[in-house]
Amino acid sequence: MATPQNDITAINNYVGQYAPQILTSIFTDLDIATDLNLITNLTAPRILPKYKANDGLRPFDVDVVDPDGSAGTFSKRTIDPRTGMKILRVVPEELRKTFLSEQLRANAVDYPGGFAQYFWDEQIKKQKSEINNNAYFGVDGQTIPGYDGGTAYTVGQRVLFTDKSYYQCVAVTTAGQSPSTNAPKWLKVNNSSIAKGLGVIISEEYAGLPARNKIATGTLDATNTFDKVTNFYLSLPEEIRNVGGVIRCSRSTYDNYNMSALAKFTNGTSFLDVVNGAGKIFGKAIIGSDGKWVLQPASWMSGSKRLIADVNKNLYMGTDMTSDFTSIGKLIEFVHGYTCKMQLILAYQIADLEILFVNDQV
Repeated sequence: MATPQNDITAINNYVGQYAPQILTSIFTDLDIATDLNLITNLTAPRILPKYKANDGLRPFDVDVVDPDGSAGTFSKRTIDPRTGMKILRVVPEELRKTFLSEQLRANAVDYPGGFAQYFWDEQIKKQKSEINNNAYFGVDGQTIPGYDGGTAYTVGQRVLFTDKSYYQCVAVTTAGQSPSTNAPKWLKVNNSSIAKGLGVIISEEYAGLPARNKIATGTLDATNTFDKVTNFYLSLPEEIRNVGGVIRCSRSTYDNYNMSALAKFTNGTSFLDVVNGAGKIFGKAIIGSDGKWVLQPASWMSGSKRLIADVNKNLYMGTDMTSDFTSIGKLIEFVHGYTCKMQLILAYQIADLEILFVNDQV
């Protein structure tokens, strides 16, 4: 039996009147597309080249006519596109026993107008939220191995199961305890198994970063975050502090910063507010930076305690076209309605590890 496309239990066999407006959910918007350096025509792997000039300045000497070593060197990092999709099946007849049937024709192919606009609005909002919320801890699906019935899995391990879905182990298994035989031990993680997220990239690169790029803060909480963020800024090399940038953090870390700042400045913290052109507060000025550095909460870093010093928009997001986030692909009709898909390209990368400065939290 086909899976119903919409659970209508709550509005089935209705009696009485319904409010004219259907409520939809509140989801996180696609903030990451505006926070990061966005590539909008990424259809194949792209090299992010960097050129670094070498030292060479020296006292004038008429006898010296050759360069002192090479003028500079190139380095590169690659941003690799990954494709994600969501398949939707529209079956209008499912709504026959609801109040929406008042607008439902006998042979309707699409949802009635009283529901269709809410359906697509909700689907688009949800997809944007799924992208945003998995941009930090996401894993590259191409690196996830297939399920092995002879393996005992530990918490956190991911597998591609035989149903073509990705699962993460949430409780230790013994051999043979699969997503179908022991479902409570597994969590379906399709939406976080498309592209490698920035948090995962940072964790993989962390050990190899120079010591000056790894700034210890320890745990951040509501009593100490202001001081620890300030010390994080002061630990940046002076030439980086002079350039300026954004210290990105999760909303929880930002809230802790505000609470600890309020305890320190009991007359209020409005003097720290940084306001954009629309008159809205988008971050807190780092004391001593002369406005060059701002602490800014990132919705896509939810669940993280990491501080990331983003210099010159060093963090990249790649896609083909941002309109793909809200567009619907080809509609394929069948006897009861139609099937369609929402498809997009995603990728994340850090262009230059030399100017990536992070704390010791995940």
